[in-house]
Amino acid sequence: MARKIDTQAIGKKGVVHTHSIILDGGHLFQPIDGDTDTGIDGFIRLRKKVKIKKVIKNKLTLCEEYVETGNLVGLQIKTVSNIPNKGSNSYYVTLKDKSKFGVNFSTEEALNKKKQVWSNFVGPVILVFVDLETRKCWWADLNDKNSFDNNGYMVVVDKSKVFDQTSFNRIKKLGKELFATKELININTKNHHFNFLALYDFKKTAKEVYSNLSGSGMFYLPTISPILGEIKYTRSGWKHITRLNRRKMRIFNSIILLGVSKTICEKVSNFTKVKMGLFRESQRFIKKVDFLTLRANVHFNFRQSAIVQVVLRRVKTFDKIHPNNKINDQVFFHSVYEPFRKE
Repeated sequence: MARKIDTQAIGKKGVVHTHSIILDGGHLFQPIDGDTDTGIDGFIRLRKKVKIKKVIKNKLTLCEEYVETGNLVGLQIKTVSNIPNKGSNSYYVTLKDKSKFGVNFSTEEALNKKKQVWSNFVGPVILVFVDLETRKCWWADLNDKNSFDNNGYMVVVDKSKVFDQTSFNRIKKLGKELFATKELININTKNHHFNFLALYDFKKTAKEVYSNLSGSGMFYLPTISPILGEIKYTRSGWKHITRLNRRKMRIFNSIILLGVSKTICEKVSNFTKVKMGLFRESQRFIKKVDFLTLRANVHFNFRQSAIVQVVLRRVKTFDKIHPNNKINDQVFFHSVYEPFRKE
């Protein structure tokens, strides 16, 4: 059989076939426009199935619907018209280990450029390899160092990782962030955690405490996390903890804990993700917003100990036009409270 070399058409057919599998799995595919091969061909917008009740023909009916989770998975798609016997002049490379095959990226320099793009993406990135002749697809985790061969120019794909409707349970776990340990660190409070709060004008001094944390006060020191970098205390955090529909004792307690929150941010070296992530897309950027929590056992010098939780808002940005442009995450203080406190 004659070898097909219409690479542009073959590539587009591979994207269409991948798109179909993603839709069949209940998720959405969003291509990234552009004729240049930058390393990201598009991304999966992951969804989950939920049950809802709707009134249909005047009758309350239980229905199933898909809702977006806000989680994204980047895609690099490689396609061949058919798998050659020897893998020469093709993306496909035959390996000694018959349970695997290689995907050729030509040179070490070319693959390293793509690795940089994959590491810059706002979520995990997978390679999807499409064989148009058999309609079979496989996938590999491109953020896993074990997916790369020692020769420096090849991605290794395990044949057991078939890309179909059943693959997404495994793929969704690639970006899952967990506490590194179930043990919470202990923090002992000192007088300096509460120095600036005064009973005679609690509201005014509370604002002064927050202004010192945000950088607009006289005694500003940046808050640097060992894992997340600088954490910014902005107006949105103040508005969140003092919002009108929040119970007064909750507001009071969060203000008391502001000094403690800074110490937690600076000392806790693991976090977990909470809530559904959201993403915003413009012509140039993809921005993913998610919420992280830090927890510690806090031993107060004036009352009983308690677990204190800090909630952070993280914004991850990916430049679609210049994917090699590494944009640092922005992390903002969102709230602080005692999750097990009852008042």
